[in-house]
Amino acid sequence: MIYLLTLLSGVLTGLAMPGNLFSFLIWGSLIFFLKNLDNSKRTLDRFLHTFIFAFSMLFTTLWWQLPVLSKNIPDILGSYSSFMGVLGFIGEILLLSLPYLLIWLLTEIFNRKFRETSFWNKVLFYSFAYTSAEILKDFGDLAFSGGSLGYAIWDHVGLIQLASIFGYLGLTFLIVFVNSFLAFDKSKYWFYKLPIVLSVLFILNFSIERFIPIENIEKDPLKITAVQTNESQEIKYNVNSWKSYVDFSDKLRQAEKTNSDLVIFSESTFMEDITKNEVYDAFKINVKDIGKDVILGFPKSEAGEYYNTAWYFDEQANLVDSYNKIGLTPFAEFLPYEFIFDNFASFKLLRFYERGSEPGVFDVNGDKLGVQICFETYFSEISNSQVKNGAEALISITNDGWFGTKTGLTQHFTQGIFRAVENRRDFVQVSNTGFTGHVDKYGRVVKAIAPFQEEITTFEINKNDGKTIYFHIKEILKLLILIAALIFAIL
Repeated sequence: MIYLLTLLSGVLTGLAMPGNLFSFLIWGSLIFFLKNLDNSKRTLDRFLHTFIFAFSMLFTTLWWQLPVLSKNIPDILGSYSSFMGVLGFIGEILLLSLPYLLIWLLTEIFNRKFRETSFWNKVLFYSFAYTSAEILKDFGDLAFSGGSLGYAIWDHVGLIQLASIFGYLGLTFLIVFVNSFLAFDKSKYWFYKLPIVLSVLFILNFSIERFIPIENIEKDPLKITAVQTNESQEIKYNVNSWKSYVDFSDKLRQAEKTNSDLVIFSESTFMEDITKNEVYDAFKINVKDIGKDVILGFPKSEAGEYYNTAWYFDEQANLVDSYNKIGLTPFAEFLPYEFIFDNFASFKLLRFYERGSEPGVFDVNGDKLGVQICFETYFSEISNSQVKNGAEALISITNDGWFGTKTGLTQHFTQGIFRAVENRRDFVQVSNTGFTGHVDKYGRVVKAIAPFQEEITTFEINKNDGKTIYFHIKEILKLLILIAALIFAIL
């Protein structure tokens, strides 16, 4: 029975994540897991509770990847079977669960037989231990911060302002702290405190939100025209560059009529390097005709190697800059730890890419934009490095056409909310199927195009060159959290 309660904790936590059920579930969803973990007397029991929670939480959070891997990709590319896609999804969840075993390891130290712990010792220990596991998720070739607790409160506009000081990890700490406070209360009627705690959090969130300044558009904002093509993956992956170009040219002509300085298309606007074929000549003529700068994505082919690249052309169709993606997606864009996963090369989407070396910051007529590609928005250090290199706003181009559900699109788009607050930078995502939208530096969605529709719209972007506290303390903060977890476990 107690394992079922831990499973329930994992499922409820996953349901609190963006695009699933209800974010306020996160403020009590970990209670059963934490109580069971702390009350267990055997090492095996503590291990099983940790694993069951992590696996069920990640499965419930990332369920939308199952149809992507088992149906969407096999149907279009045919590189592996649907059954292999199911196994691939289960394998992915298993791998993503591994960092959470740090909670178990620390708990083994914390729960020594001779150890007597107070209420506040437990609350602080589990808060630091869980946050340490999320830090571990950011390391190595399998790094992926999806499913981190802090992301669940993306719609708590007041509370997420803490991310400008402590990042999304600080929000995770707060969530575990609240859950631990409720879980380890030994009073008979502890569950009566849950509505009280929720009320306090609601009032606190509302109060902070009331003090957030109303964002005024600058006298000279950067005007960006975003193009959401809603082109299906079946068409994108099964036509040549000329056929793709016909649709691109039509959208470019429509964008010409907008009052903007820059037109942005999604990642994988073309599936091959058009600078190496005759499409490039037609492309340059079109860009000159509309007289606007253009940013778009297509692969770069160089000396037999490929890069997932964002390209920036000025109004005269001169290539001004390009950025090769740094944060490649494991298995889809590169093969991690080949000596272990050599047999999983079939999961690549089209080809494997080489990793870029420099953060993407484009100087667009004096305005510096940090440009990211697809799942790079899940890595806070990429936005951080772009701000360090002078980025005054953040842009992401992505190909989310594989995701047939609003949940996957929501979870991806809401990453921009946290990158915006952590750096106090306006954030724009341009996706082929959605969400395409603009988030201000306080994490508020200013304007967005609904998913799965074709639309062209213009965003007015404020620039900012200030630095947040989080920008300055990001690395030391992680170190302090890890040290604190060890101190509470050992001393």
